[in-house]
Amino acid sequence: MDYYSIHLAKWVGLCSGSYESGGVRKSAHITSGNKYLKTILYQCGETAGRSNNPTFSEFYDRISKQGSEKKVIIACAHKILRIVYKILSEQTNR
Repeated sequence: MDYYSIHLAKWVGLCSGSYESGGVRKSAHITSGNKYLKTILYQCGETAGRSNNPTFSEFYDRISKQGSEKKVIIACAHKILRIVYKILSEQTNR
């Protein structure tokens, strides 16, 4: 990921925040951000994870073994955001 996609994810609020003290990780809640865009991406992530598209369904299944359903949906939403950013950033004038 490049510098701008990370900042886009922070602006939307799909980056996990962290509170670490003495080497112990206390929290990993998502950050506050643009509530409208975050809501749309959350709903898209939920739908994409349960779809027949192998890219997202395999990702959903792989990540769901590690954590809760909400964390998996946020991960799918973050992946959708990265895909959209990559498409828009590589768009050329034709």
